[in-house]
Amino acid sequence: MAPERTARAAQVQGARSPRRGPRALAWPLLRVGANARQLLFVPPDPWPGNIAHGRRLLAMEEPLAWGAVAAGVPGNEAHRFAWLRDLRAVGGDAARQRCQTLVKTWIADHGLAPERALWSPGMIADRLVHWIGQFDFFGKPAPQSFKAPFFRSMAHQARALARAAPRIAATPERVRALRALISFGAAVPGAHARLDLAIGLLSPLVEAWPGHGLIPERDPSGQLAVLRDLIDIRAFLVAAHHETPPALELAVARTARALAAMRHGDGGLALFHGGAEEDPTFVDVVLALAGAEAVAPSRFSAGYERASGGDGVLLFDAAGPPPPGSDRFAHAGALAFEFSAGPARLIVNCGAYRGDDPAWRDAGRMTAAHSTLVVSDRNSAEIVPGGGIGHRPGDIVVDRREDEGATWIAGTHDGYARRFAFLHRRRLFLAADGADLRGEDRLVPVAGRRIPRKALGAEFRIRFHLHPDVVVAAPEPAEAGGSAIPFGSSDSGPWRFIAEGGLAATVEDSFYLGRGGAPMRAKQIVLAGRIETEDGAEARWAIKRMR
Repeated sequence: MAPERTARAAQVQGARSPRRGPRALAWPLLRVGANARQLLFVPPDPWPGNIAHGRRLLAMEEPLAWGAVAAGVPGNEAHRFAWLRDLRAVGGDAARQRCQTLVKTWIADHGLAPERALWSPGMIADRLVHWIGQFDFFGKPAPQSFKAPFFRSMAHQARALARAAPRIAATPERVRALRALISFGAAVPGAHARLDLAIGLLSPLVEAWPGHGLIPERDPSGQLAVLRDLIDIRAFLVAAHHETPPALELAVARTARALAAMRHGDGGLALFHGGAEEDPTFVDVVLALAGAEAVAPSRFSAGYERASGGDGVLLFDAAGPPPPGSDRFAHAGALAFEFSAGPARLIVNCGAYRGDDPAWRDAGRMTAAHSTLVVSDRNSAEIVPGGGIGHRPGDIVVDRREDEGATWIAGTHDGYARRFAFLHRRRLFLAADGADLRGEDRLVPVAGRRIPRKALGAEFRIRFHLHPDVVVAAPEPAEAGGSAIPFGSSDSGPWRFIAEGGLAATVEDSFYLGRGGAPMRAKQIVLAGRIETEDGAEARWAIKRMR
């Protein structure tokens, strides 16, 4: 029988003694790391704190209820304790005492009885890393009356995380859990068993890391989080003088190159499958710590096609939704694209909502919230309420050609084939100077399928969501027919959207979730038409810089 189970059994037997109360079962005598009072070392923490937020926390008047620390932090995020870094950035005895007070209060309120919302694997993992990473600031000089319950609570949480880690499916959550267990096992005296468990789970994970480097969730923000955690794992093991898995360095390099491929000209990230813009400076720091191989982005990564010319950057989602098990936050945005010019984002997707309102979460996942074609206001993939994707497009066919700096990318998906018997085929062209982006969207009949009656006359819309910083004018007639819409920003200069042929372009309201807060007002350019015949429909358009 394992030592931990033996100790547990012995304690249960001992609980029959009348001198033992119900609390005797709460903390097994030999729980890993529970008896520690100091750390063997403090793992490196290169990530910057927010001094302004730290000062706001410090300005709160005593006595503090635990909920007060959550001011300005959405939902249960305060319980991850990332704000400890903010108080450390302020520095001084007052900030140190505030950390001790809040940690002690949390342990009294939540550290003995696990609560599902606050003891999820991801929540525990972040809490452990922040408690350990900032321990030398607030914990090392604290009295023993603080340290005893502190280390018991950490041991209790680490035990829960160790039990959950082998069953975690999502890549970001799995890597985050391993980062926490490695930090705990390497830094806490007597906790080496947690380190061994984590290394045993990490080694096969990084050995099987895909060559393209992209996580299965295909979420740029998740990619950033995973890379940061892999960098931390590497630093923790080196600082603890522990041998790193041979494949870890290669996994870091591959993950970094895939992340670099999903950046816009402003240094932030594209908005696909749950991603947000993120702080460009922080992305720079993460890539710099990843190593020199992360500097140059690949031209594509597991279905994301990237093209650049001049200061123009085109990012194209030319793959299906993430596979089952990795699709909790996936979007129905097949063949959506984003386009930026220098530091200015022009065409975007609406992004992912990170608050508590399920209606907004689902709204950001809809096909209509992406810069792509929508038939009859139907999603190209079935969005399951609460998370996940049901019926989805099959394999997306992609073709790419390059010539003298110009790029052609074409993709086809069958997300509308079952209901309407049409395929969506999109072709994009980006000129070598980045000042001319052209597109063609076609609905073509599925070979051998009868076109259902409901498909004829069905409306389709091609949406081009504009970043909130973009100002757009009213449509005007184009020189060669069709319509044109001027738009642009102070960073991008003037641009023009041109609708060719018989389809007219209009400007409609939109929303933007890409900055991670409340929904922002934005605009979108829309091309609308109908499927008139069994041959389908076609629309051509262009986005050009005005000289």
